[in-house]
Parts: sequence; C-alpha cells; structure tokens
Amino acid sequence: MTIDENTIFQSTGGTHDAVIVSYGKLIFNSGTIEVSGGSERAALRTFERGEAIVNDGTFKGAKYDIYEQYDDGYSVSSPCRVQLKNATFDDNVCNVYLQANRQIDVDPAYTGQVSIECADPSDGRQLTKATAPKGQEKLNLTSANAGYLVGYKTEDGQEYRCLSKEVGVTIEGLENAIIKEGKSKDFTVTLTHAGSTSTGILTFGDKNGEIEYKDEHGAYQPMPKDGREVDLSGDKNDYVFHITPKNAGKQKLTAAVVRDDVKLGTADKDYTVAGRVHTTVTIEGLEDAVIKEGESKDFTVKVDPKDDANLGEAFIDFGDKNSEIEYKDKTGAYQPMPEGGLKIGLGDGEVEREFRIAPKETGKQTLTVAVKQDKNELAKDEKDFVGSEMPILTLKDGVITSVTVPGKNGADPEDITEIVKKNANEDGSFHVPEGATVSVAFDKDAFADSGLKFGHWDITGLDDPNAYQDKESFAFVMPAKAVTLKAMTQDASIEDDEPDIVGPIVIGTTVVVGGAVLGYQAYSLGAEFAGKLMALPYFPSNRSALAMMLWEDAGKPMPESELLYPDVGQEERDMDLQHAARWAMENELIPDLNDEGTAPEEMKFYPDNAVSKIDVLNAWQKAQELKQNA
Repeated sequence: MTIDENTIFQSTGGTHDAVIVSYGKLIFNSGTIEVSGGSERAALRTFERGEAIVNDGTFKGAKYDIYEQYDDGYSVSSPCRVQLKNATFDDNVCNVYLQANRQIDVDPAYTGQVSIECADPSDGRQLTKATAPKGQEKLNLTSANAGYLVGYKTEDGQEYRCLSKEVGVTIEGLENAIIKEGKSKDFTVTLTHAGSTSTGILTFGDKNGEIEYKDEHGAYQPMPKDGREVDLSGDKNDYVFHITPKNAGKQKLTAAVVRDDVKLGTADKDYTVAGRVHTTVTIEGLEDAVIKEGESKDFTVKVDPKDDANLGEAFIDFGDKNSEIEYKDKTGAYQPMPEGGLKIGLGDGEVEREFRIAPKETGKQTLTVAVKQDKNELAKDEKDFVGSEMPILTLKDGVITSVTVPGKNGADPEDITEIVKKNANEDGSFHVPEGATVSVAFDKDAFADSGLKFGHWDITGLDDPNAYQDKESFAFVMPAKAVTLKAMTQDASIEDDEPDIVGPIVIGTTVVVGGAVLGYQAYSLGAEFAGKLMALPYFPSNRSALAMMLWEDAGKPMPESELLYPDVGQEERDMDLQHAARWAMENELIPDLNDEGTAPEEMKFYPDNAVSKIDVLNAWQKAQELKQNA
C-alpha cells in the first residue's frame, strides 16, 4: 500500500502488506503490517514528504519494521518523518533503520525496546529527534551497529539519543597479584578507541578512593571521586595508576569508561590483599605448671613484631601480676618488673626475654602477657598454671576422672584435670588444691583380664570414708590434708554375700550408745543400722582394713609378738598394718585362717580376704568389750 500526496490514512485494524508513505500521512492506530515472504522490504517506509505517526499496532515479518529513507535531490525540511508512540515488533532483525542524516521521534513514554541501525554510524551520531528534556534518557534503545552503543546527550536545552563508539579497556599489572594490606601496587589501564572523539571519564567505582593516577609530571595524584577525564581521540592511550587496598581478602577491580551516560567499555581483574601480619607474643615454659606457694617458676616471652616492626618502641606487660614477676637483665640478674611494663624495640626484630614468677595467690591462675604501645594492645598470650601448697592425693589401682576448682567471683567451676595429671609426682601421687572437687574411679582397664573385680576402697584422710568405700566411682572435696585411696579387689566369680541392708542379724550382747544401755538379746535389725548404733566408723571390706580400723580405735597398741606376716608388706610404711594385724589376731578379733600346726614364723594374715558385715560387727563388738575390760 502506498499513501500519496495530501492523503491522510488512519489505520484502525486489519492486516496490511508493506506500507510506503511518500507524500501523505499515516496514522497507525491498530492492526498489523506484515511483509509477505519475509523479504528485504521494510514494513513501514517513509521518504520524500511522507510522515507516519505510530500510535499502536503490530509489525511482522520484515527485516526492518520502520525505515527512514534519505531522499537524494529533495529538499527535506525535517530529518525526522516518524513519530513512534507505541508498537509491537515481532520476529524482526531491526526495528528502525535510519539512512544518512535521518532520525526518529520516540515518545519518552515508550516502554518497549527499540533496536536502531544507521547507514552512517559514527561517534556521537544523533538518533532521535532533539526535544526539550522530558525523559528520553529512560528510553530502552539499542544499537544494531557493531562497535557502537546508544548514549544520551543534552545540548542547548535539548536532549537526544546518540551513538557512542565502544572503547576497549585492558588492565595490566594485577594478574594474580597479591598485595599486602597497607602496601601499594602499580598497574596500567590501556584504552583502545579508534573512531572515538572527544573525552570520557575513567572510573574505578567504589575503589576510586584507594587509587592514585600518575600525572603528566610523573607524580601520583588522588583519583577524583567521580573519575578521571581521559582523551578518547586517536587510537589508544595508556594510563598508569597504583592502588593501596583498604580491605584484606579476595578483591575485584573494575575499570569503566563512561560517556553520554553509557559505559563504553569495562574490564575486570581479580587480585588478593594479604592481611597485615601483626605482632605475635608467646609465653613458653609455663604450660600447665604447678608452682608451690613461696617458690618461683622461670618462663620466657617471645615477641615477633612482623609487619609492626616500624612502629618503634613497645612494652611487655603482665598487668596486675607485674609485682609477682621479675625479668632477667643484661647481666643475668633478676630485677623487679618496671611499672607499666618492660621496654622493647619492635625494630629489633624478634626478641626473647626471660622472667620468673612467684605467685601471691593459690589455686588455678592465668598469666596474661600483652605487647602495648600506650593504650594500644598489639598482641597478647595467656597461659594457665596452679599456685598452691597443695595436699597430696595418693591413688592406687584407681584413676582420676576429673578435678575442678571453684570459679573466681562466682563463675562456673574450672577444670584443672590435665594440669593435676601432668604434674604427678614420681611415686604417682598428685598435688590437688584444697577445696577442689575430685572424681575418681576403680581402674577397670588395669584388671580387665585378671579375673578380679572391684571390692572396696581403703580410705584414709577423708572424714567419712564409710560414705565412699563401697562405691566403684565417687567424688569428694579435697581436704587440707593428705588423702590415700586404695582400690581393693576380689575374685570376680564371688558374689557379694552382703547387700547394703541385711537382716535379720542377731547380736547377743549389750551395747552402750550415748550413755544408754541397749539390750540386743536375739534382736533383729539391719547391718547398717546396727553399725550406726554401735558407733562403727565405717564398714571395711577386707581383713587388712578391718584390722586397721580396730587397731586405730584401740589407740594403736603394740602387739606382743614381733614376728612379721610374710603376706603383708615389710617396708617401713607397712609397719602399721603389720602391728594392727598381729594385735587383732592375738586378741582373737579376726579369725586365724592358718592350718593347725603352722609354725608361728610361717603364719599368714591373708590381708585381702573379704569380710562380711556380720564379721565386722562381731569384731567391733569384741574390740569394744576388750577396751572396757582393759
């Protein structure tokens, strides 16, 4: 369809083949312009004195939907013949084609994308009709000319869209770079812009504040906040910069050239910023130490300034423990710590200083060392130790499962198990602070294949041993005196013949309790209850423990015989048990298990043989009668 001179054609629907507007005016309100066969023809072509207003409608099948044709030899009063307000472009290669010097008027309210190709592309070539500023910068226009983008300009109170030549951007010098925090790194940006004109702005976005550029005199200058102006005339230019990163970690630098409100080119480079390595300080020689009250302990402090070496003078300081510590001077003599700390020079590199500490407090403590400059703390380290004149815990055939001490100022208890174990004495005993809560258990692993099992504990040093002796594992509070715990074993095949409460038990005697005479002729009661009534301190479970209990209650009398039992230890530390066993046997408090006729020097005591609670009550009863008749 061709619209001739002085004709106004208003489209309100239907389907049309290619439309040529040469002299008249087309007002395209609705309908479809479809090029049959998808030929090279344009759907809507304007030339000579034709004019088209596209209010709406659909364009289909054409290589170009709207074609603004140049008229050689005709005087054209306006370079723009088409006003595009709204349209639907379907299956096309290019929406608008502009021959030389032609433009298109796109309504600022147009929301769709419009691709534009020019017969005469060049840097700054005007694409849209210049109008008073009213929103053309929001139009979604794209360039179909390779190497060009669509920019936006305002001049003399008018706005229009234009072509802008793409710029090649290359960053060199940051490839796989590792930059230490606080240090700078040089790099170069090369801009390739053959065919470009005028100037642009080179920016590094939010990293402008970290970058300086080299000026024409070779001096570095801060990057302007909004970027640096660059010359885009000629073929290419190189620009030198250096970057001083502010943050550590993986980073990306993006360089962009901006002109006409469009990024003409960008480039990225990844690099890594290694965090500044600050001063380190280490305490050596105090790891889990136990320091007895009144004694001192030597230790060493090592300071490595690393990247802080240029910071000058610093101080080694132990805070509130400075008064407990002395340092070794250059002559090898120990001197009191200066108030505020011991001066060192960070510029000297790694330094090592020797100290000794004499704690003023007992219990678990923490020594904190800090390297300071005035109030600025460069580094610190901490080591735990225990200071106390501590009682000894002797543990035989048992294991410590935990040792805790009360926390300071109401804090949670602190575990010092490893400290106590690490500082065990040569004989296997342990220093345990008074007031510590100690958990122990029979050492099952040590007797796993022995055919023996836990029997009871022989306990000395605890106020109420009877509360613990039958428990395979238990916890107690360490008193201010030595404690000895010895786990006694028995044949694993023997069943316990005495439950905790047994009865009836018949005791035919008279017992004095609290001054009252109680008759127990054929009186039946539980063993535990009977033991309490008879003031029994605890229930020993073997012959050696029973002998010791009876002998100590009697005031440790010496036996008549000086013979020693061959199955009882014969060292000095075993003499109490030898005396107790011989005395108990002589007074028939404990049955004699030797065969009749055994020579006195060959008689055994059988110290580990179990005793029942009835045996204990009977023995105790006889011992009390012996005391009364003495």
